[in-house]
Amino acid sequence: MNDNYQMCTRCVMDSTDPEITFDDEGVCNHCQHFDRVTKKEWFPNEEGARKLRGIIEQIKAGVEGKPYDCILGLSGGADSSYLAYKAHEWGLRPLVVHVDAGWNSELAVANIEAVVKHCNYELHTHVWTGRR
Repeated sequence: MNDNYQMCTRCVMDSTDPEITFDDEGVCNHCQHFDRVTKKEWFPNEEGARKLRGIIEQIKAGVEGKPYDCILGLSGGADSSYLAYKAHEWGLRPLVVHVDAGWNSELAVANIEAVVKHCNYELHTHVWTGRR
């Protein structure tokens, strides 16, 4: 490490991030942004659960009698696979869309197949060739 190396006193971010800055207490700008912006809209508690239930009910109520109530992009990565599972758990009926641009890993394909099968989703795959 060089002499200018610094690590945030609150998180794991350090001066290898070219955009990072630190205040007088050694807290990075990412933590400061969290406190100023994100924390005001982050509810990891019962209030958040209540808000989420309200949003889910609003989605469901708006499309009664239709085959889908939302659209979900499924890449086969951890984030979209987890969200697909949670949508199933919440009782949502997503139109599941995957864009195959030719660089899917075997693991991503296996994850897509497993999620679609487990949740009994209808998968719509669009193969993108780069041409219009």
